[in-house]
Amino acid sequence: MSDSVHFPARAGAPIACDMSNAGDTPDERLAEYRRLFERALVRRDRGDHAVSFAFRATAGTRDQVESLARREAACCPFLDYRVQTTPTEVILTLTNPGTGRHPADVHVMLDAFYALADPAARFMRIG
Repeated sequence: MSDSVHFPARAGAPIACDMSNAGDTPDERLAEYRRLFERALVRRDRGDHAVSFAFRATAGTRDQVESLARREAACCPFLDYRVQTTPTEVILTLTNPGTGRHPADVHVMLDAFYALADPAARFMRIG
């Protein structure tokens, strides 16, 4: 059985990250991702139009992943976010909805998310 929550891309949203109304800073958000990747990441995948991360379904993982997806959807609404839960994994998928507006820019963002989960990149500052 799978449980899913979806935060769809907002049509016409600019391809830009705006954290001006966020309750955390970019550095705090990156640090939270890095801690999550270090603690629970099982695998990551990069497709043509999406990035997905599978995490061990340990206590609190679903809540943390869903919280991150909700906050990302608020500051980067040009991407589509989906969180799925199975008995053993929590899967976060970020997708370029393919609106045709500057797809290369969106793919740069997806590449950055994918790279963030690289153990060698966890200690690097992005941005």
